[in-house]
Amino acid sequence: MHSHFFRFYLFILLAVFALMFSFGQLYSQFYAPPVQYNIPIETVFSAQQSDNPAKFRYVDKFNIQLSPDLLLQLQNNETIAYVVNEQMYYLRNHDSNRYIQWGPVDINIEPVDDNFLVLFFYSGLAIVFLLLMWPMFRDLSYLQKCAVKFGENQEPQPLTIAKNSTVYPLAHALYTMSSRLVEFVALQRDIAKIIAHEVRTPLARMKFVLKRVEGKIEDKHLQRMLMDVAELETLATDYMTFSRSQQLDPDYNQPIPLQSLLRSLEDKYRNLEIPVHFTGINEAIEIYANQPQLELALSNLLNNALRYARNRVDVSADCDEKYVNFYIDDDGPGFDGDKPRTNNQGTATGFGLGLYIVESIVNRHDGALSKSSAPLGGARAIVEIPRVVE
Repeated sequence: MHSHFFRFYLFILLAVFALMFSFGQLYSQFYAPPVQYNIPIETVFSAQQSDNPAKFRYVDKFNIQLSPDLLLQLQNNETIAYVVNEQMYYLRNHDSNRYIQWGPVDINIEPVDDNFLVLFFYSGLAIVFLLLMWPMFRDLSYLQKCAVKFGENQEPQPLTIAKNSTVYPLAHALYTMSSRLVEFVALQRDIAKIIAHEVRTPLARMKFVLKRVEGKIEDKHLQRMLMDVAELETLATDYMTFSRSQQLDPDYNQPIPLQSLLRSLEDKYRNLEIPVHFTGINEAIEIYANQPQLELALSNLLNNALRYARNRVDVSADCDEKYVNFYIDDDGPGFDGDKPRTNNQGTATGFGLGLYIVESIVNRHDGALSKSSAPLGGARAIVEIPRVVE
């Protein structure tokens, strides 16, 4: 923040100096008075005789040898100039026996040096700009530090910026927003606890009742209800895992060998009724991500593919220099144009909460989730994430 301040400060100063210099040049060009004046020497002689009499003395005419031309000028009451030992003197007739002499006179009159005044003016201007701009950048630097701390701790930072500060409205808005975000995170945590304790308990009772009525209702209805209960338990577990991983695993930039990630999923989905085939595993590929959350997202997509698949599910991955793509294909009914699969096809249920978890995880990795038709004839889910999360 300090480097940004000094760059901006220098930019403003240079812009102001350039503007003032340009106006100064224009003023000098069009409005400046002439710098040279022609004043008769007799006028200057008389003025100096009154203001500086110490440099005037009377000289006997017989002690000065002058040329006839100069003598003629003196007789005509003109003032003449002559040089003695590289010093200038002026002489004019006073009376019949004497001349009045002015000198020596400094003929190299130096102009007034105003560089010091210019330097003083611009230095004062720079100090004024510094005093005006520094408080704003100081407060912005404080807001930046508060934002970084909030990202690390998810706790509202104290609002210590004065109300008369130019950035106080921004600081107040950020403080209000951070407080609401903290409340939202706390609410999400409470919902996760409710799901863990309040939802699982009635699900356990439902499973107990279903076991008691086994044989009293048709088997297909019993299995359907058992699958629904298992689906709810899975969603509750996934949501708990997702919520816990957000709190315990904030790092989204850990090195993960792609082979290790896919092998872990392959072991998890081994020996199922519908086989899951993993292809495109490359030992040389390494990505940077949060492995528990990425596994959870891919597992949700795999579970959904298994619900709709008839005979097979394929999982593959490829990457380029910047991105890695995961493909989950099934041979189920696929998508109806741009519409997702409906929630009640056969025994398959929707996966709204699961999709929410997947999208949240992918977004946290700065990635994208999309769908298309699979080569197997069903649906393809595509997860694209950068190999390194910024």
